[in-house]
Amino acid sequence: MKNLLLVFALMALPLAAQDQPKEPQAQKLFVLKYADPNQISNLIRVFTGNVTPNAAMHAIAVSATAPAMAAIEDAIKRLDVPASAPQNIELTAYLLTGSDADGAPGNLPRELDSVVTQLKNVFAYKNYKLGDILTLRGRTGQRLSTSGTGGAVKIGDTSEPIITQFNVDALSVGPDGAIRIDGLKVGNRVPVASGSFTGSSNGPLVNTQFTYIDVGLNTDVDIKEGQKIVVGKMALNPNEAMFLVLMAHVIQ
Repeated sequence: MKNLLLVFALMALPLAAQDQPKEPQAQKLFVLKYADPNQISNLIRVFTGNVTPNAAMHAIAVSATAPAMAAIEDAIKRLDVPASAPQNIELTAYLLTGSDADGAPGNLPRELDSVVTQLKNVFAYKNYKLGDILTLRGRTGQRLSTSGTGGAVKIGDTSEPIITQFNVDALSVGPDGAIRIDGLKVGNRVPVASGSFTGSSNGPLVNTQFTYIDVGLNTDVDIKEGQKIVVGKMALNPNEAMFLVLMAHVIQ
């Protein structure tokens, strides 16, 4: 008898659900001015599943209850706004080389005096010299790339150049004015001695063979406008290292 009552109770549940009135649905067409209909549709589906975007007409058709429609209208009003105008940013990258070798210090720009003082307080290199200055200018949201020769390494009787590649995936400016650098990649091809040979049999060593190794860094950076920051250190050999110093400006 108990089992029979349970069966009747379970059969009554769907009938009770059918008796509950459904909330009325309102239909509305939103014509967007700026935003992508597909992207907006993906966001407002948290309020209702009845969303139909039309990219060609730049519109969205929505069916929802009155409370959900009010929330959707407010969300679209906040999201359908013009994108901020792109800004031009200039990056200046200084490639400094610190060395344990004795000798007169290299000629450095005056604007790097405070940076070199900072480096000397942290690292025990005797001399610092400027290898190269790389300058990039581009709009926010764009990729930037340049290359140069960031100094040289003495191998035997010659100096072989360090080949530098500098890339940025995207630039942006935050509400506080800080410049964000996403996907900063610096790659150096550094010459390294790999062997020596003589000009004649039993003669003295007259040259040194070399090969290239890859040294670099990959990071994201936030920097205040006009500030010079040491982004990173890249070891060239046990006695030398390269430092990337970065400065950024918004160009009006």
